[in-house]
Amino acid sequence: MDSVWKVGPVSTPSFSWGEIHQGHVHECPHCHISLLTGEKPGFCCGEKGSHLGDVGPLPDLPSEFDIFLNDPDISSKSRILNLVFSFASMETTAEFPGWHGPPGFFAIQGRVYHR
Repeated sequence: MDSVWKVGPVSTPSFSWGEIHQGHVHECPHCHISLLTGEKPGFCCGEKGSHLGDVGPLPDLPSEFDIFLNDPDISSKSRILNLVFSFASMETTAEFPGWHGPPGFFAIQGRVYHR
């Protein structure tokens, strides 16, 4: 009897935004946002665009963001940026201690939480 299982290399999944398939761009037909491979229309704005008007348009980003938006390596840096911003939003139940050490080192007292 032949084995049901076959061992072989696992292909790396290939995801892309707005992939063109049979001449059509993979986008939501309601809000026209580009969808990631595997996403279905409605993921973004609700079934048949039912939540399309729930949120107003976002304001333009400040010009200071241009350095990030135009960086082709922003995806590889996103984890670092996320850690920086999440750390910057930390608060504690106790007051932050005075600065008594070399740059980059300090101690936090109390319970740490994000606001």
